[in-house]
Amino acid sequence: MIVAAGHNARSESPLPGVARSTLVAGDRMLLVRFDLAPGSGVPLHDHPYEQAGVVSSGTITLVSPQGEWDVGPGDAWVIPAGELHAARSVGGAVIYEMFSPPRADYLPAAGPEDPDRAVC
Repeated sequence: MIVAAGHNARSESPLPGVARSTLVAGDRMLLVRFDLAPGSGVPLHDHPYEQAGVVSSGTITLVSPQGEWDVGPGDAWVIPAGELHAARSVGGAVIYEMFSPPRADYLPAAGPEDPDRAVC
């Protein structure tokens, strides 16, 4: 078991108004927190990872070739690997997403041992 303190996760800003924090990764999945500023978003893209997410706070609009959906706290989704998709923040949001398999580009760089992370 791996237990990590979310408040110590390193945050990166891959796009304006988007903060990404990788919380924990296993052999077959990765959990990430995204903090989206009002009006920010992620442009249309695809990748070879299955992606599932849930809104913790705020509202976002998910976009795919099938349509657009406004999702709020407690709403969840699954995006198949290879599907085009985008997301827009309406008034700011916090979302959590899982990726399978883990995205190597989202894994934190090796560094000193995190005292708030336990491998059991």
